Amino acid sequence: MSVGQTLGVFSVGRQRGMTLIEVLVSMAIVSMMVAGAWSMFRGTVRSMETAEQIQDRYNSIRSAMDRMSSEISMAYLSFNRPTDEVRHFTYFEGRSDRGSDSLTFSSFAHLRLRKDATESDQTIIQYYLDDDPDQSGQKNLYRREDRRLHGDLPEDVGRYVPSYVMCEDVLSLEFSYWDASREEWLDEWRTTVNDAQPGRLPPRVKIRFGVDDGDGETEYFVAQTTTVLSEKIDLSKK
Repeated sequence: MSVGQTLGVFSVGRQRGMTLIEVLVSMAIVSMMVAGAWSMFRGTVRSMETAEQIQDRYNSIRSAMDRMSSEISMAYLSFNRPTDEVRHFTYFEGRSDRGSDSLTFSSFAHLRLRKDATESDQTIIQYYLDDDPDQSGQKNLYRREDRRLHGDLPEDVGRYVPSYVMCEDVLSLEFSYWDASREEWLDEWRTTVNDAQPGRLPPRVKIRFGVDDGDGETEYFVAQTTTVLSEKIDLSKK
């Protein structure tokens, strides 16, 4: 046997497979690496889902506040009613009730969706907070619109038109109204009451939402809008 053949035999003899213990240790290490990677991936996915839910929530709140600000800015009062008529066909009724305010007002904010529809821009809009019929303990912000001026008080508007959820899970809803003559914010503004604010609109309205921040604390969102038509208008004039 030559020297090269002898070295070849020794070289082959040194090559051997992994023992069972080594295989198990390797599998354990790989398993821990996979588990760690999966845990990080799952945490990242959960964080992304949470961030997306928060973003959707904020978008819903901002959308509701933007629409309310726009519709309130187009509020109006009109002289056009018979002198012997006791009903108010146009009004601005902001009522306060322990963090569950309501606001009902006439506005030029009606959006006509059909061509040649027998509708005008005039409408009655109502915002209020009420219980969710399906989720116990949850309150929602509701919106109601009546495109016919029936002359009914705010508590009777619901007889003609249903309401829909404008923003879910709202803890509190507050409106404040700026009184320029007194230079202060008021909790209520009522144009149907003679000893309140008959015949005039508040030049500014503040909207305040209270929502759960996810940790049991209340987070507030505030918006402010101005009314374009502060005084009564006469629609009979051209």
